[in-house]
Amino acid sequence: MSESRLPKTKKSPNRLKAKKVVEYFHPREHSILAEYLELKNKLPKGARKIDPFEIIPFEDDYDEAENGIICRPNRGGRSDYVALSNAVARIALAPIRSSLPVWGSYQDGQVFHTRQKENESELPIRGYRTDPVLIVSINWADSGPGFSWPVKYYISWIPHYERYVITASYDSPEVEGYLDIAIGDLPEGTEIEGGVKNVITGHWGRDAMYLQGWADCINAGIVNDPWAWREEISWGYDEDGNEVCFIDDAEAEKELDDLEIDEEEEENE
Repeated sequence: MSESRLPKTKKSPNRLKAKKVVEYFHPREHSILAEYLELKNKLPKGARKIDPFEIIPFEDDYDEAENGIICRPNRGGRSDYVALSNAVARIALAPIRSSLPVWGSYQDGQVFHTRQKENESELPIRGYRTDPVLIVSINWADSGPGFSWPVKYYISWIPHYERYVITASYDSPEVEGYLDIAIGDLPEGTEIEGGVKNVITGHWGRDAMYLQGWADCINAGIVNDPWAWREEISWGYDEDGNEVCFIDDAEAEKELDDLEIDEEEEENE
């Protein structure tokens, strides 16, 4: 049979293009992770000149599925100083992003939720999968019927860098300007009642002087007694909403004033 009679294969315009698979991380992701984890010695050659702090606007034509997760602008009108930790968190939490806290609303006949844009976007396909593990899930408070403030804490293994990353996930960007942030990292072999506890309680204690203790434990996760961790924090307000953080300081200041008055009276005598 003449070769010219063989039908030529035509590519269908609707043919699906094979998606790119990256073994671990794209160069930009390496740049971000190495900066956050302070492990620049592990940077692949192709990632060494990339600025990990570069923030790429949503309007730019950037394909995260093709080129890797990047630093994005915040969504709460705040400083972008935690943009790097948000990018780290999104890399770590990608396998379970559909199960993270979300706040929904209904307007003009349409339902909208805070993770709608992120969950609809495509992310890189990796040659490995390590699902994050829930550490603990809490509710900071109820500001009204059905209005809670949940936070989920996860621990995720980051291959190549051989570190665990601990993240906090909110249902709204109002607190941090982002829905997810990385709040710490730990080495392999870390213990729950050691390193993990220190990172979580450190996050609670960061603004504790302005807050009451969180209200409810939604899911204890891998923590034996989250309430015991809570009790170790010096909260600024008690369960009745009374300020307690500065009581000791005020008493000490009063004692000092009384002492100075006594010394002045002795000198006058």
